[in-house]
Amino acid sequence: MRQRIKTALTKLFAGRGVVVLTGILAFVAITATEGYTLLQDGIDNSSSSVIRGVAVGLLLSAALAIGMRWVATSLGMYLATLFFFFWDGGLLLWLVFSLVIFSVLAATVRSSLVRNWYLVILLVWMGQYGVRAGKDAILLVIFVPLALLAFVLARSIFNLRERNLSAIRQMHENSEQSRIAVERERKNIARDLHDIVAHDITVVAMQSKAAKFANNGDAAIEAIDIIAKLSTETLHDLRLMLNVLRTDGTMSGSSGSGVDKPAATTVYAAHGVEIFSQRLSESGFKVTSHTGENISELPRSAQTALYRVMQEATTNIIKHGRRGGYCNMSLEILGSNAVLEMTNQMPNSRSKKDEISVGGIGLIGMEDRMNAFGGRFSTSVVNDQWILSASIPF
Repeated sequence: MRQRIKTALTKLFAGRGVVVLTGILAFVAITATEGYTLLQDGIDNSSSSVIRGVAVGLLLSAALAIGMRWVATSLGMYLATLFFFFWDGGLLLWLVFSLVIFSVLAATVRSSLVRNWYLVILLVWMGQYGVRAGKDAILLVIFVPLALLAFVLARSIFNLRERNLSAIRQMHENSEQSRIAVERERKNIARDLHDIVAHDITVVAMQSKAAKFANNGDAAIEAIDIIAKLSTETLHDLRLMLNVLRTDGTMSGSSGSGVDKPAATTVYAAHGVEIFSQRLSESGFKVTSHTGENISELPRSAQTALYRVMQEATTNIIKHGRRGGYCNMSLEILGSNAVLEMTNQMPNSRSKKDEISVGGIGLIGMEDRMNAFGGRFSTSVVNDQWILSASIPF
């Protein structure tokens, strides 16, 4: 409610509203003095200029009030009043005030056609005034510069106001674009964190279960080694991402000491096929993989996107795939596209089949990555196999 009142007051007292309200107050004040004289002397004893002044005051006040909504109509009424009521210097006060106020009002109009039309008709009136007014024609020396000065000054002020409003609008647009960019960057960061952490934590959880239920010590030690390796990589990846987010941080392509093949820095697509095939094998899946010869020619950004899709898809397979089932991973150049296809056997449970086909944050993130490159992403379930397909134009 308070904001609506503020907006209404701003429209009323800003720009054209100031001109209209000021003019109406001036006309009402002059009309009141003329009306007071008319009431005192009576219509029969009052001069024609007093009666004409009251009529003109009412007309001009009405014309100004209309100008709050329809400026062209207001200016037309004023010009008609000039031709019918102002033919000499008898209503000098009305003439001076009205020329200033309506010239300023005309200057606030955005349409150059209306402004030019007003000036032309005003000059025509001044020409006929010089012919009809006789000795009062000398007043044109005052009227002409007064009207033109009021118009030019008002037009300059409103041009400046329009530029300021345009600058403010541009600032708001820039602010909105910055907000959208920040939101998009937050989304990208959240997606990367999800891809990195969710994958590694999922594998850690599965290997923890494997170690817990292992029948011999060697299998438990192997699972623990995988957990230690993934934990180190995840910690390194998080530190790397935090370093990127810091204003004084730089993203390094080197892996650093003591880290075994960190996933965040070694984001080559062909390497991803090797890494995630091994992760699936370590998680108990029977994996076959194939990598095309020209994959290394893909731009680094495209390879990173495909790498992250493989990472998230591997996470989904470990979480939802049939334990001990077959998986296939293929990455190759087909025509003008780099195509990644991953398939795995689904568990017998219908609920899990529906769950993985519908997807969640991970699938949305994979699709966003492909869309960013103008590529395609799709998932489907065919004959108890979950099929993921992702492509990027090459």
